[in-house]
Amino acid sequence: MKSTGSKKFGIKSGRRSYSIIPGFSLTMGTTLTMLSLFILIPLASIMAFSFDLGIKGLIEAVSDEAVVNALITSVVCATLSAAVNSVFGLIIAWTLVRCDFPGKRILDGLIELPFALPTAVAGITLSKMYSVNGEFGKPLASLGITVSYTQLGILVAMIFIGIPFVVRTVQPVLLKLNPVYEDAAHILGAGRFMTFRRVILPELRPALLSGFGLALARGLGEYGSVIYISGNSARDHTQVVSYVIMQKLNYMDYAGATAIALIMLVISFIMLILINALSIFQSRRVSNTYAAAQERRTASGRGAGIMIGISVIYVLIMLVMPLISVMRNALSKGMSFYLASLGTEYVKSAASVTAMATIVTLVINTIFGLAAAWAITRYSFRGKQVLGALIDIPFSISPVIAGLAYIMTFGRLGWAWPALQSVNDALGTNIQIVFALPGVVLATVFVTFPFVSRELIPVLDSVGTSEEEAAAMMGARGGLIFRRITFPHIKWAMIYGMILCAARAMGEFGAVNALSKTRGETFTLPLEIDALYMDGGADSITAAFAVSSVLVIAAVAVLVIRSIFEYMEKRNVS
Repeated sequence: MKSTGSKKFGIKSGRRSYSIIPGFSLTMGTTLTMLSLFILIPLASIMAFSFDLGIKGLIEAVSDEAVVNALITSVVCATLSAAVNSVFGLIIAWTLVRCDFPGKRILDGLIELPFALPTAVAGITLSKMYSVNGEFGKPLASLGITVSYTQLGILVAMIFIGIPFVVRTVQPVLLKLNPVYEDAAHILGAGRFMTFRRVILPELRPALLSGFGLALARGLGEYGSVIYISGNSARDHTQVVSYVIMQKLNYMDYAGATAIALIMLVISFIMLILINALSIFQSRRVSNTYAAAQERRTASGRGAGIMIGISVIYVLIMLVMPLISVMRNALSKGMSFYLASLGTEYVKSAASVTAMATIVTLVINTIFGLAAAWAITRYSFRGKQVLGALIDIPFSISPVIAGLAYIMTFGRLGWAWPALQSVNDALGTNIQIVFALPGVVLATVFVTFPFVSRELIPVLDSVGTSEEEAAAMMGARGGLIFRRITFPHIKWAMIYGMILCAARAMGEFGAVNALSKTRGETFTLPLEIDALYMDGGADSITAAFAVSSVLVIAAVAVLVIRSIFEYMEKRNVS
């Protein structure tokens, strides 16, 4: 072995580089164990069951006309929504980076609203707003345009949930863009449009493609926000793939559900690989091309005003108006009805289940997030990029598939069912996973798995390892290094990741819906909202909006707290 002489003070043997920072075995072991237990093994259960069907069975299951039409609808609508979000996401990112205006911090915080807002709440709200009597649907109907219960409604829902992916992918690249090249273009006589097209856009293209891919993947797997505003009709081509999978689960057609899920998993994995490759390419460009940027260009004049106006109007229409609509519908029958709606036994039970699932999820995902972030940012090892891609799996697949994965693991057809029954027989217990509280917790853990780690990894990357390596060389142990050196740098990012994880956990609908069937026992708040809304009565629908308002308030609180933490972190850095 010989010294590498690198900044990481590591040692190198063969092709593998070892850091002197302690904790590799612990953090890597924790990361791989939790990733396998909560994500990889359940997904492998779907694949194993699908392979048992054989090629002929798979082809028959996915070649059904309704399945093909649903797949086409999902792909077309997801692609169009991702394209729309790519255009407006670029405009919003540009506005947030290059323009200064009152309320900029508020606009920046609102971009992440779809991350925090429950998809079921978004679905019933958009459905109401774009119905023929809704705030937007009524004037559109007068023009002969119908949105709710059509493919256009699916497109609107996918646009709503996809916009943060593009903005948050493009924004950091714009922040690091070196202004020297723009100055050179201006000196050579290029106008603003020419400079953007020839100089800036080529640098943004990888980030735009990554954002497009992430928005596309999210749209393909979306369930909660889509099923209420779509017609869910095979004849009218308003069914999406996730809805078809859920319908097959409801009819216990597990063969058909797993066959479709396998196709979606393959598509998701391919997209994840491509997105990860683009991210690696982008990171190399950032480190080699943008590192010298020391100042930020600020746009002004008429062009800046137009960009600000487009961004504000887009955010108001797509993100803010749904919040206002929820509160207006929730209070439409007065405060007494509102409070009575929140005080029913079903709502209290749902709130209790939601709180329990959220707390357990938060503990598990925080432990995983810390271990994964430490392992990925503090050590070099083979398969590092693959591990990063595997952690992002829940971002790219439908929550319904997550629920199906646990059914095919712990359900009556799952490989773990005999072992679970043997434990029950030996202990005289009746432990159940599927359609019980443990299943709800597992589904919630799955869909929120990457949230904490993805907040910590960029921060740890930016901090570097020099302080920790110096402490390790002086004989400090891993726990002391983490407590005294690492934690002060990441505490705000960790808290924000935990808050965002908690908000997403409280609002999870698709995965939980597949694993929870008993109202008053295993229903969470989003499932209770669904039950009230699907009841169809005027009072029940108003009650659904009343319960939705609680989750909306929680989502807004998350955004406010996020802004506070971000401000405190910047103040500490300065």
